Amino acid sequence: MRKLISILWIGSLFFTSQAIALENNSRSALIIGISHYNGPAADLMGVPADIEMAKDIAKAMDIPDKNITIMRDQEATKQNVLNTLKVFSQKAADGGRVFIYFSGHGTRYFNPFINSCAEGLLTYDYESISNAEMAQATKPLNSSVDKSILMVDTCHSGGVLNASRTRSASSSNLVAKFASKDKSGQEVCTPVNYKTRSLFDETKTLGALQENVVFISSARPDEVSWDQPGLGGVATQALKECLLGKAADLDSSGAVSLEEVRQCAQTIMDKKVPGPIQVASHVTIRGNRNLIPIISNQTNPIAPDSSLSQAPVPVSNSPIIPVSTIKPPSKPVDPPAQTAVNNPPNPPPQSQPTKPIQENPTTQIVKPDTKPHEVELEVITGGGALAALKDIESQANPLRRVDIKITNKNLKINQDYLDLQIKSNSDGYLYLVLLGSDKQSFYLLYPNKLDEKNFIKANQTINIPNKAWQIRAAGPVGVDNILVLVADSPRNLSKLGMLGSDFNSPFVYSLNDLKGRSALIEYLVGKSNEGKSEKFSAKLLSVNEVK
Repeated sequence: MRKLISILWIGSLFFTSQAIALENNSRSALIIGISHYNGPAADLMGVPADIEMAKDIAKAMDIPDKNITIMRDQEATKQNVLNTLKVFSQKAADGGRVFIYFSGHGTRYFNPFINSCAEGLLTYDYESISNAEMAQATKPLNSSVDKSILMVDTCHSGGVLNASRTRSASSSNLVAKFASKDKSGQEVCTPVNYKTRSLFDETKTLGALQENVVFISSARPDEVSWDQPGLGGVATQALKECLLGKAADLDSSGAVSLEEVRQCAQTIMDKKVPGPIQVASHVTIRGNRNLIPIISNQTNPIAPDSSLSQAPVPVSNSPIIPVSTIKPPSKPVDPPAQTAVNNPPNPPPQSQPTKPIQENPTTQIVKPDTKPHEVELEVITGGGALAALKDIESQANPLRRVDIKITNKNLKINQDYLDLQIKSNSDGYLYLVLLGSDKQSFYLLYPNKLDEKNFIKANQTINIPNKAWQIRAAGPVGVDNILVLVADSPRNLSKLGMLGSDFNSPFVYSLNDLKGRSALIEYLVGKSNEGKSEKFSAKLLSVNEVK
């Protein structure tokens, strides 16, 4: 389908509430940092900086100060940490996000009960928290929150301890973040003997879903994590820098995923710790590598549309909104195909707005002459359009499901109409986004000016489009991609100011350039208004336009 040009309708539709900037009370963080131990472990003088960097990351994730809990040094005994994790997990908001961060020494020890080595986080009182204990303490998160992110800047590699000691001794700038609990553990627990399940595996055993959790580690199991006195962990420094804006949007989707953050962080770490393989460390990610942790740092800020302050536009009584044939911006616009219902004999010129007609007209849709040629080139070569829709789909919660049936997957141009039957397993707000076969713009097809109430009930099938409006195939030949999303909460209204508008169309749109893709992701995936549930279902589907 060719580009639909939109209208930003204010006063009814999904703009009925005021857009109010509120703290997101559905998001919370727990930050644990241990720089001094009640035992022979080396001091980690960079941990205080780690705590501050973790706070910066949490704030960038839209977690307010009042929802950030911090534990330091002597507070972080094994019992205190486990108790705090349990309370934190039980109180986490349903449908929200959580960020858990730990910086300190890791350890590895021989566990006679499993006749193998076990890794753990070393607490202030020289006890260790195993992966199984950590998973059990955070188990309530598996069924409540939307997404959990756990970041650990520590290591469990006794097998390269000698190499790390050599590095630590030869350079006051780097200290290994590993401490052995006893001599026997140090001798027995080499990487070769490492057989215990990872924290990610333990958490999945207790019901966590891979799409909803992310575990970020500063090193592989056989590597060392490094602390820089006064500066913080090498991995934490790199991850903060990349999370807060340095990471590149490699697929031009308009957002930066954790995998793209990882690649950025690894490049920085390789420069900070050059040298032989014995001292190198690699950031590892388990779980949803496509998670977008921070929405607002992906591209340059987009100014809100000034039309938000204008008066409401009258609603047309048109029962049918076909997709009109649209030429490039600098050329005249062809009239709609003659197969449309009740075509006006003399469509208005492009320079004049279309006036409401009372008796079943076909709406002429006109594109303003604002799209530069560079955008056209980027759309053709950038390949980010489909990546943007897939990025949105990757943020969905698998506990929410949406089923979709398509009446006809092959639509004849100027003849066939789009027809979907949609059913959700939960109550929610339905959104439809179209990337037409011309790949020039995204369109928010639903809700729209003519059909504004997008709340749907669980397990009830609805038809979209309906009798109030329709979408007809208008070419060119190719594939239309459609994203169907059902969210627990309505999307944040203020973000619509970043999308395009045209008073001759009932649909909001964003151009298929980097800013437009970023605006679309911000609108659909950004934090929920007023801190409500962020869970949603999403499914990407396609239809073919044929002659």
